[in-house]
Amino acid sequence: MTISNIQQFDEITGQVLGALYESFPVPRHLLIKQFVEGGFTFDEHMAADTPNERGEFFIACIEWLAEAGYLTFGDQSHGSGFISAVLTAMGLEALKAVPSSLSAGLSLGDQLVNATKSGTKSVLGGLAGEVLSVGSRLVTAHFGLPG
Repeated sequence: MTISNIQQFDEITGQVLGALYESFPVPRHLLIKQFVEGGFTFDEHMAADTPNERGEFFIACIEWLAEAGYLTFGDQSHGSGFISAVLTAMGLEALKAVPSSLSAGLSLGDQLVNATKSGTKSVLGGLAGEVLSVGSRLVTAHFGLPG
C-alpha cells in the first residue's frame, strides 16, 4: 500500500513535534536516521551516505514546519538533519491544547509523545493534523483574520 505525501508528512510531523514537546525547552537534534528508516543511500561519487528521496522528504517537512512557525532550528547538519531544534511559542501553545472532544485529559503534545513511544503511526498522523489545525487557528486569532 502506498502512503500519500500528506500521510507521510503527518507521521513525520507527529514524531518530530512529539519529540520536541518531550524535550522542551531544551533544544534537540532532528536527525534523519532517528525519524526515517532508510533515509540515506551511499553515493559512490561522494563516498558517503547522502539523503535519498525519503531523507529529502524529511528535510522538506522540517523546513516547512519552521517556515510555518511551529519550530526553529540553529542550523542544518550537512544533509543529516537539523541542529538545536526547539518548539516556538506557537508550536508549544498548539501542543498544549486539549482536543475539544475531551473536556479534560491529555494535551495534544502528551498524546503525540505517547503515540511515538508506542509506535502507533496511524494515531500520529491524526494528532499531527489536529496540532496543525490548532496552530492555524492561533495564527488566525493573532492576526485577526477571518477563520
